Amino acid sequence: MAVRVTRRELLAGATALAASSVAGADPGATGWEGVRSLKMAGDLRAFWNVTPAGVNQAEALRRGFRPVNLVGDYADYAGKQRRNINNDLKTHPDNPWKKPPYFREIVEQNIRRILAAPDAVRDQAAIFVHDIEFPFEQDVAKAWANPDVRRDSGAATLSAFRRAYLREWATWFSLPCRWSKAMLPKQPVGIYGPQPFRRDYWGIAGKTAQQIDGTHVLDGELWRHIDPFVDFYVASIYVFYDDPGSVFYMAANVEENYRRTRQYGAKPVYAYEWLRYHDSNAKLKGHELAPWLAEAAAVVPYFSGARGVVLWGWEPKATRQPYARLPLFMKSLGRVADLSEKIARGTLLLDPPAAALWKKKAPLVRRLKVSDAEWILLGVNPWQSLTATSRVSVRCGARQVSLTLRGRHTDLFHVTKAGVRRLAAA
Repeated sequence: MAVRVTRRELLAGATALAASSVAGADPGATGWEGVRSLKMAGDLRAFWNVTPAGVNQAEALRRGFRPVNLVGDYADYAGKQRRNINNDLKTHPDNPWKKPPYFREIVEQNIRRILAAPDAVRDQAAIFVHDIEFPFEQDVAKAWANPDVRRDSGAATLSAFRRAYLREWATWFSLPCRWSKAMLPKQPVGIYGPQPFRRDYWGIAGKTAQQIDGTHVLDGELWRHIDPFVDFYVASIYVFYDDPGSVFYMAANVEENYRRTRQYGAKPVYAYEWLRYHDSNAKLKGHELAPWLAEAAAVVPYFSGARGVVLWGWEPKATRQPYARLPLFMKSLGRVADLSEKIARGTLLLDPPAAALWKKKAPLVRRLKVSDAEWILLGVNPWQSLTATSRVSVRCGARQVSLTLRGRHTDLFHVTKAGVRRLAAA
């Protein structure tokens, strides 16, 4: 997720306060004044995964967010990290057959810790996310060249080794999902870590569809073995740059995950977001997103194949609502909520692909068909200045409509027989 992940995992349970204990808190005293509420219909969702919990989680849930039970599976909290699985992995990043003898014990210990937290939600209102992030040797031929690994695999050929190698690495992710499902059978489970299409920026920007597919082959091969054990998919779209391409990065990463997962069925994609720039950007780390990017983050995923967003954050010093951008984010997200009954049952048309529009530096326009006479459209032109306007013509069935795109705003438009109505967030 970010450099802060370890600290977040360490304190997520220990510092959380029961939401019920602050149910009567005065919103005017917590920084939540001006933050609108929302109610999602159908299978659309918005989740709150900002820690510590306390007053802020209570206020978020009261405004329509759903909770997240998030576990850092591999950390050894009780043992002061003496049996941290990630540390063990560093000694053999090319050998998935060398699980430590305490693997299951540590994972189940962490699952129980999360379930015992005072703010844990144990029914379908919440989702259970396994945060499992570790590097392993991606060069299969290089791993095959290690005689110890080759011996442990039992494979006689490189092609057989490739299949066994990825299948075995997949168990490092799928087993925790299976164990949490056994302990909490009604709660949907997913993974923050590997994705059917791993998060990418420069591997998409300016690339052809063939080039994009070529650099993500391993993602699909690994995921094939994980998919039976998850109930939803995670697409991570933390923003790296204050740049027009960031809008297309969001759209493309959600869309590519959505496209690749339809072969498995209709399980939902949820987009993990943060209202700050990613820590890997030394210049912008810690800063909140530009308003136009916060506005886009709230709605672009729903028009790229996602059925929900997960707002993540690590704010250890927060005593009040920590984000200046949250009121705008919620106002933008509220447009989805207000039409969620229609959006949930509509048909999303993802053409042309977001990556192709990015390559052309064209506006991002998405169409959602509710009926022959009713459409919901998304339009944003981040390539123009904040004060410029431009027009695009969009085909809605037998009808052609003209949209005015304002600055870098992500606008939604409701098209009915009565005309075209802009649903502005700002």
